[in-house]
Amino acid sequence: MNAKAIEAARRWRPERRPAAVALTWAWFAYLSVLVQLVYVVEKGYYATQGRLGIPGGPLVSVSQYAETSDVALTQWTLALLGLLSAIIALAAVRPWGGLVPRPLLLLGLWATGALAAVSQIHVAWEVLFPSGPGGWSPWAAVQGVAALCLWLAMAWIYTRRLGLDTTAVANTGRDAK
Repeated sequence: MNAKAIEAARRWRPERRPAAVALTWAWFAYLSVLVQLVYVVEKGYYATQGRLGIPGGPLVSVSQYAETSDVALTQWTLALLGLLSAIIALAAVRPWGGLVPRPLLLLGLWATGALAAVSQIHVAWEVLFPSGPGGWSPWAAVQGVAALCLWLAMAWIYTRRLGLDTTAVANTGRDAK
């Protein structure tokens, strides 16, 4: 293998002793984790009551309940997906996240961001152009957009992370004389 290929392989391999990201860059991730955990609690609360939906969301019709075979299982599954996204966010900034291959973590970050973006486009559309009574509350839409912005900022910072590591010594090729 040539030197360029070896260097490229090193960039994609997990570090042996990863370090935590400085709080300057990590606060996006921590706030995203907080938002995801609130989502998990809301979904868990609704699952224990056997209800579909989410606080601030539209009213759920009887036909939607009829189409859902197990309401509690559906809500717990969504809560687990929220928990998984919180773990992905933590992996982006905590030392143990360096053990996950970078392409896999990037895929998780951007795929979650894309799914959240599609969801928020739908919510914003329903707030601006309601399709019926009992739609999304504007406050829920604002919270969702804020959470999406946090997530996308975190994903972007993780994508650019190699250039943001202030503890690493930069090799610029301009050695002091």
